[in-house]
Amino acid sequence: MPRRGPGAGQAGRRRTDLIALAVCLVATVLGAVLVVRADGPDTLDRDEWSRSALGVFRSTNPDEVEAFEQWLGRPVDVVIDFSARANWYDISAPDYLLDVWRGTGYTPVLGVAMLPTDVPGVSILEGAAGAYDDWYRTLAEHLVAGGFPDAVVRIGWEFNSDDWPWATADAQAWTMYFRRIVDALRSVPGQRLRIDWNVNNGPNPYDAVRYWPGDAYVDYVGVDVYDLWNEDDSGTEQPGCTGACLERGAREAWEERIFGGERGLRFWSGFAAERDKQLSLPEWGAWSRVDHRGGGDNPYFIDRMAAFIGDPDNRVAYHGYFEHAGAFGTHRLMTDLPAAGQRYRAAFGAGG
Repeated sequence: MPRRGPGAGQAGRRRTDLIALAVCLVATVLGAVLVVRADGPDTLDRDEWSRSALGVFRSTNPDEVEAFEQWLGRPVDVVIDFSARANWYDISAPDYLLDVWRGTGYTPVLGVAMLPTDVPGVSILEGAAGAYDDWYRTLAEHLVAGGFPDAVVRIGWEFNSDDWPWATADAQAWTMYFRRIVDALRSVPGQRLRIDWNVNNGPNPYDAVRYWPGDAYVDYVGVDVYDLWNEDDSGTEQPGCTGACLERGAREAWEERIFGGERGLRFWSGFAAERDKQLSLPEWGAWSRVDHRGGGDNPYFIDRMAAFIGDPDNRVAYHGYFEHAGAFGTHRLMTDLPAAGQRYRAAFGAGG
């Protein structure tokens, strides 16, 4: 849900020390968390759905990812990232980003825009008619040549919200365009890309169910999940709401909106299972918001998410914590949300 842009990134170092640490701790790691292998996270294979790969967003910056790993006490499997999207060249040839992640040992989960932000006249309808196919063939060529033929691609993430240029009430045109993008990506020799159809959790302007492109075009049903409590600005993360008030608000938000509700996590878990698809959580995070609509430093939310991820019935292929702060507030466990951070480390760290 938070708006995101590409990071400035530096060349990363190999994670040999962290991988060695993980190997030593493998006997203590429980089923919901898989220790990374040097050749990539096998949790993303179809026959490994009962265990989840762990990821994080730290901009395009391996050093920041390594700092998160050191804080957590174990390596991550995947990195969440977004290419630039001002024009078609940004979208189709994100070589700067691929150069940063090459050689780090991480598998990228790449947010790919369906439309550029600074090119006039582009539209979902034009995309549905095939006008932009070549740009996505070029993207797949760059991913293969750049050493990431098996990247996860989140095409038009959070399309059911109204935050992005590819949001539209025309579900038919959107699904046709999504299929064309997938066909273009898959037409490139050597690619093994995995497609994440990625919704925003909870109530949204568009019902994502109407935008399902068909089983053949999707590998993961992705859900972005944040600890957002209220639909207006009268949230419970306010001065005076402490103790029992906060506990009640956290439970209600989880039961009525985040997990429960018409389009909460419970619904999306069932939706994925009905289609024999793995679920993914490309972005999730606690949220202390400037408008007080988030749960703040809320360890209850972390507990519930950890239990959801650890439940094999939900078949979570991978999950990525959004360790970032922006204009609307902060999700940062390492520096800003200590109680939630402590709970996250207990759930997903070396002894979790």
